[in-house]
Amino acid sequence: MMDFVQQNTTYVVMAVLGIWIVWKRIVAPKLSGVKSISSGDYLKFRKQPHVLLDVRSLNEWSSGHAPSALHLPLRELLQRKDEIDKDVPIVVLCASGNRSMVAATALAKEGFTPVYNFSGGMGAWKSTGLPIKMNH
Repeated sequence: MMDFVQQNTTYVVMAVLGIWIVWKRIVAPKLSGVKSISSGDYLKFRKQPHVLLDVRSLNEWSSGHAPSALHLPLRELLQRKDEIDKDVPIVVLCASGNRSMVAATALAKEGFTPVYNFSGGMGAWKSTGLPIKMNH
């Protein structure tokens, strides 16, 4: 076995890295209870009571955000989680869907439920024609 590992170190490292990426991106969020919501599904969902949580940086937020969103940058999320209403579903939004998945998973681990990751982030938000508020 050791000979195999030594002779195929690159492949072993690539396999371990691949497994880790699949775990972090797909398996762990599913186990945490986080669900994805597409922009099309959000169009139907948005009339229901919920918190729309934007976890982008202040600069990103200032360049345009959903008018009804609560802004809690990812780096401040766990320290400020008490600002989030636990009694309604939470939809987490970022630029592309990556940071929002991290945030949604962290919130689910903290007992928030249900938590949704907005698939495609602000790019999908804008392309669907959902409203944007600009800060000047």
